[in-house]
Amino acid sequence: MQYLSPSSLSGEPIVTPLDKKAIQLERKKLFAELELSGETTIEMNGRSFTKNDIIQYYEDLLKEDGLMYHSVVAEDPVLLVFLETAHIGRKENFLRNPVYTDEQFINWISPYFCHAFITYMNACFLDPDEDGLTALLKNRLLMTPADTEKGWQAVIKIVMGSISTIGEYYNATGMLMLSKVKDLMEFRYIRLIQLLPSDRFGPLKDKYALCILQASVYTFNKNRQTGNYVSTWLENAQLLAASEDVKTQIGKKREELEAVLIPQEGGPVAGGGAAAPAETSPWAVIKVIIFVLLLLARMATCRHW
Repeated sequence: MQYLSPSSLSGEPIVTPLDKKAIQLERKKLFAELELSGETTIEMNGRSFTKNDIIQYYEDLLKEDGLMYHSVVAEDPVLLVFLETAHIGRKENFLRNPVYTDEQFINWISPYFCHAFITYMNACFLDPDEDGLTALLKNRLLMTPADTEKGWQAVIKIVMGSISTIGEYYNATGMLMLSKVKDLMEFRYIRLIQLLPSDRFGPLKDKYALCILQASVYTFNKNRQTGNYVSTWLENAQLLAASEDVKTQIGKKREELEAVLIPQEGGPVAGGGAAAPAETSPWAVIKVIIFVLLLLARMATCRHW
């Protein structure tokens, strides 16, 4: 449920405490405008509200607790913006209001906060935003246990979707190009998962790390020119892993890779494409010189004859 503040309906700044008579007057004014316009809905904050929606909204707003809680939100500009637009700026904080620990207030605000939380998390992972995720997680999450679970389940769905995409890459040869999944193994994305609470996401972090391990082995075996990429992904996976067993497993694979990794001229090839020519070895140069000397000797012999 997306939050809508009284000021969004009226178009006027919120004056606290909210005045019940002023709200009733504003409701009549809004309904009159709807009647005159002939419209059946009104657009606010990207949402369409029917007349019945507005009636229900004002009924809830005019309840004593509702009036007080809207006033609380109005006094916290960071919280207000987050609830309405699912945005929080870098290093921004909600106020330390004692009412934020009140059970009744949490029950009231929780559906709004949960909606903003899920919307915000989707945006953070769609375009990896470490600062944004850090800003939100350092604030109090104003949700009931049920809505908190709902919010984290939405995040789990995002992470599991990424695991599934990476798995599709290394399990179905040729079905999905490396270029489609490599961003999911880069540090910008991995860092977001790393920031999630380990008490809830520890097993999922291990699962993601092992998924990167499998994708790395598959990529390197397919094209050894990707060695430098694979080395970075394995490092990211080891940083992400929550358990020591998984960290150790990935660490051993990194050691194996370093033992066989040969510097490549021109760097790794993205997307598992054709390998670049290997760097010319000193022995190859010597063989060319010997061949040229033999050829010159033979030519000299031919002239003598």
